Formats: sequence, structure tokens, C-alpha cells
Amino acid sequence: MNDVTPHAWPDSLDASMLTAFLAVAIALPALGYFFLVIDVRRYLRSLRRAIATIVYRDTGTPDWARPLGPRCVTVFGLPWPCSEEELLVAYRQKIKSLHPDHGGDERRFLLLQGYFEEALRMIRKQEETAAGAAGGRQ
Repeated sequence: MNDVTPHAWPDSLDASMLTAFLAVAIALPALGYFFLVIDVRRYLRSLRRAIATIVYRDTGTPDWARPLGPRCVTVFGLPWPCSEEELLVAYRQKIKSLHPDHGGDERRFLLLQGYFEEALRMIRKQEETAAGAAGGRQ
């Protein structure tokens, strides 16, 4: 019989293959994760810049698509700017048909009241600003 002596493990070939395998199995995913993190952070930064650009800059919306005034005023069919008296007249006309005591929808009535209060605040703020500017010029 042939006497074959077993070789000692790991020999140089086994050690180099084991090292290469571990490098590929551990270092390659770690390297991929590192680049993934860098790329995701770059993507989030670019996304933040894009959102800021959309929010703070006019992107060229055509004139026909722009609202003529604030929604709380256009609901009453009034142009912006309008006076407090015009708003009160328009509110009273709308409220007659939407009041729940006269067969109107309560949800729509409350929504209209909210719009009225918001429009009233805006008009009063505009009048205060105009009065302050006029007082400062004298």
C-alpha cells in the first residue's frame, strides 16, 4: 500500500483561498453598504434642495391656472382685494341657502363660516397694513 501522509491544514494555498473568500464575503458587502449610505445621503440632500426649489420659487405656472385670490375670498365670488362690507353682504347671501335651519348642509355651513372668518382676518390685516403704510408716509 501506498503510504500517503496527510498534509497539514491550512497550507499556503488553503490560507490564500480562505483569505480571498473572506475578503469577498465580508469586505465586498461592507464596501457596498458604505457606498449605499453615501448615495442615500446625497439623494436626500438633493431631494431637500428640489423641494425647497418647488416651494420657494414660481415654477412658471400659467396665468390661467393661478388663483385670482385667496380661496376664502373667491368662495364668496369676490375679487381680491375687497372690503369688509362687500364680504359681509356676500356672506349673508350665501348663508341664507346653506344654514341648517333652512335645509342646508351643516358641514358646508361650518366650512363657509371658517372661510368667512379667515377672509375677515385677511381683510382686516390688509387694512391695518395699508393704514400703517399711509400713516408712515405722512
